[in-house]
Amino acid sequence: MTTKVQSSKNVTMTKSDEKRQGMKVRMVVTGHDAKGRAVFVRDGRVDGTPIPGLGELAFLWNADEPATYPNPGNNPAAPGIFPPLGGIRFIIGTYPPNGVVAPEPTPEMHIEDDDEPGFHRTDTTDFGVLLSGNMVLELDDGAEVLLSPGDVLVENGTRHRWRVVGDLPATLASFLIGARRH
Repeated sequence: MTTKVQSSKNVTMTKSDEKRQGMKVRMVVTGHDAKGRAVFVRDGRVDGTPIPGLGELAFLWNADEPATYPNPGNNPAAPGIFPPLGGIRFIIGTYPPNGVVAPEPTPEMHIEDDDEPGFHRTDTTDFGVLLSGNMVLELDDGAEVLLSPGDVLVENGTRHRWRVVGDLPATLASFLIGARRH
């Protein structure tokens, strides 16, 4: 059960009395009304989408083109996990413990014939913040780094793969921008 509480300053706070089952992310979105004034256009839950071999992703904001303003703040829906040049994706992923993150390849993932499971590159710059758990990012030369909660990563279109370390799932918030490879 979710209860909305209105404060004296017109701020809405949500108190949850239930445990989360699956990933559910609260998303608040601003936009513009017909006169161009700032308004709240959405305050709701986004459910995670299970993806075999990957975990669960909450697609928060997807667009295949740069943003323009003013706009109504409606959530653009664009297909696929990875954006084209100039497009964006804002996602939160929860990945299962003790293993390599290795989803089925998509057309946007560049995979080489001799790649080990999970290795790929995309034409994106990815900005990530690890929210919980521990993850190792491994590069194609075998170099790796352990990320812990609060660590930030900028992944610049390199061949890499992810591995969750430990008995707990890992949750990573990521903002991806479609880039041009030269």
